[in-house]
Amino acid sequence: MFKKIALSVVFAFCALNGFSKAKEAYVPQIQENVKLNKYNRQLGYQLINEGETVAFVFDAPTWKIQRPQRVFISGSFNGWTKKSGAWEMAKIKDTFFMLEVAKNDLLIPGDSGYPEYKFIVHAEIPYKETVCGKELVRYKNEVIELEAVSSVPGYRLLGNNLILFPEDNPEKVEEAERIISKAKKLKEYNLSDEADVAALTNFRLVPKTTNLYRGYHPYKISKPKLDTEKSRIDYVRMLLRQKGIKTIITLSGDETLEDGKEQLPVFITDIRRNKSQLFLEPKYNTVYYESERKEFGTMVAEIVRYINEHDGPYYVHDRLGIDQTGVVCAILSSFCGANWNEIAEDYQKSNEMQIKEYRDANLLKYSLEKIAGIQIDDGSDMKKLLSQYFIDRKLLSGQEIEILAKKLNQ
Repeated sequence: MFKKIALSVVFAFCALNGFSKAKEAYVPQIQENVKLNKYNRQLGYQLINEGETVAFVFDAPTWKIQRPQRVFISGSFNGWTKKSGAWEMAKIKDTFFMLEVAKNDLLIPGDSGYPEYKFIVHAEIPYKETVCGKELVRYKNEVIELEAVSSVPGYRLLGNNLILFPEDNPEKVEEAERIISKAKKLKEYNLSDEADVAALTNFRLVPKTTNLYRGYHPYKISKPKLDTEKSRIDYVRMLLRQKGIKTIITLSGDETLEDGKEQLPVFITDIRRNKSQLFLEPKYNTVYYESERKEFGTMVAEIVRYINEHDGPYYVHDRLGIDQTGVVCAILSSFCGANWNEIAEDYQKSNEMQIKEYRDANLLKYSLEKIAGIQIDDGSDMKKLLSQYFIDRKLLSGQEIEILAKKLNQ
């Protein structure tokens, strides 16, 4: 799958102009052999082999590590493993390590929509100790998970390094950095404006449906440090009552309420009494990276049957209304005839909450492609592709999917 670069690799040290002089976003260059420069020292990788191989490069001085012993790669593409022999970098010099990996083995995105990673460094860290009145420098072994150091715009997000290829647009990452850099305050919303209320609550109609809504949790506090949290939950409840929601699908489990801080609204108590609230708890990794497995397919089938057996309007949510909600609603939306552009646009609307979270539609695309078994694009027949998965595995029948589509558009 991949190999450590041979110690005989040719590398050279060269200087490039500073990043501040560049008028256009930096695009990863393809080299014949790895040559260290101001860019790849900070990015932590270089493209070689006509762009089909990523050479990870760890230059210890750039990361302010004096005595590195071992270096590992931990990323979205290997389940964020902290220590795996397969992902250990080869020591080329005392402070320089490398590892070559095929591009195709890295095309598993993180929240940014691009492959993400960190260096895990085992190093000897200096500390001072006084012995017989004399101060001595000693060293102790430590494992350090390094935050990204890159100052190249568009190649880091929330402390993670991002791997971009020539066809990628770093300006998208810059926009994500802007969104995630600060949480939006309550005073910045015009709560008499429906669009602002929708952004605050993450509450909206799912594409190609007239009877299915998605959004934030209506009674669990998830972001207590934000001054928007109480109003966000209050407005979610208001919208649920306005829309006359009769059935709720909760994808974050049946969580205990915190005494004195959280309270179940009366109308949701009534929904529970009518046995119209379904509790499921798919994990983040399940919905994005294991979506083709039977475990998740069975959950989706249970949701479809639950909707078919209960009255609408319907509301799907988890804690934030982003991840589990995003993937499940994308599938339900596709069953109702939504195309990829409609699904992707709806998914990215969750970023408008500005609660220091960010998800790119490429992450959702990865999940849906695992279900479909092929790449999807603007012209893909999403209903056919995703329905076929559930029908072929006898998780749902075509009739059940058609009943769902009618229920969600009554």
